[in-house]
Amino acid sequence: MKFMCWNCRSLGSPAKIIELKQLLVANNPDIIFLSETKMVANEFCKVQNNCRLQNALAVNSEGRSWGLAMMWKDGMNVAIQNYSKHHIDSLIKLEGDKTLRVTGFYGHANPSCRSNSWEMLRRVGDSAQEEWVVGGDFNAILNDSEKEGGRRGVRAQMYEFKDVMDELALVDIKPDSGWFTWVNNRDEGSLIKERLDRFLTSVSVVENYPFIATKVVRQTQSDHDAIILDLWGRKPKDYPNDNRLSFKFDVC
Repeated sequence: MKFMCWNCRSLGSPAKIIELKQLLVANNPDIIFLSETKMVANEFCKVQNNCRLQNALAVNSEGRSWGLAMMWKDGMNVAIQNYSKHHIDSLIKLEGDKTLRVTGFYGHANPSCRSNSWEMLRRVGDSAQEEWVVGGDFNAILNDSEKEGGRRGVRAQMYEFKDVMDELALVDIKPDSGWFTWVNNRDEGSLIKERLDRFLTSVSVVENYPFIATKVVRQTQSDHDAIILDLWGRKPKDYPNDNRLSFKFDVC
């Protein structure tokens, strides 16, 4: 299963739709979580049609702010559990009768209101009995290595994020490629980079899916890059069946 998250910063322009379609074609995710769509559900139907993904749940924006959506491919057994303006929570049936809880998350951009986002995540975690994956824009960093440029991160906010992770027994999945996911003033001299987007999982996910991998995918139409989690991303490819592709020594 591949899970993609992207803070698209509004899907109102044709250029954003084109970039989203290119993301889907290049990476072929099974589940897609979008934040800051700045769309109501009726408008989002046009995005679904453009992407040829009819399975979706859209959370209305408030005015021209917020807005979330989760889409999934045909054949995926997805059951939406609950949602708010900060999250969409789902249960995914995988092969072998396994169930995975997948939550798309969008942390409050205002630090003074972020505790409300953490409380919502705690409520989801309290009801989670399955292996759990949380992905999205957390609008928070864990330590100084996740920020470059500008003022140093506020310690109290970092500690609050760590406390939530510890309480919910979630681990941070480091990306195999890329690091910073948000860049301010890309076209100007003074840059601020932060790792705001990430995947967190329960410990059991790491234990049961040893080939799990994540990556950051550069985007041009948003100040946020997309992130992708693949449960089998590091799995070695099967040995080729074609004997012509197999190397052997001659007996001499």
